[in-house]
Amino acid sequence: MVALLKMPSAFKIDPAERRLFARKEVHARVESRRLDHSIPARQQPQVSLALNDLSVGGLSAIANLPIEAGERIAVFFPPQGSNRGWDAYGRVIRCDPSHFGFRVAVEFDPIPAAA
Repeated sequence: MVALLKMPSAFKIDPAERRLFARKEVHARVESRRLDHSIPARQQPQVSLALNDLSVGGLSAIANLPIEAGERIAVFFPPQGSNRGWDAYGRVIRCDPSHFGFRVAVEFDPIPAAA
């Protein structure tokens, strides 16, 4: 038998929040590679990212150089402790200048489900 739980009334969902996955605050440096064939991407293919937060759906970081919105990138997460390293591919949603570089939001490509 399945029991349905009623959500507590103190739990409010912000209708302006469009994220599907919870974000986790992360402070780490990762490397990325620009995948587009534009002149700026070919001139400076490597981008260093200082992560602010990370989720299954994407990341927020400070980049050392500007990246065009819509540009495709690959992000390389190095091994940490017993955790293996991993790669993610995605596209830049926005890139805005900030005091420390450029605030970048990246949406990861969906991973196909196993058959």
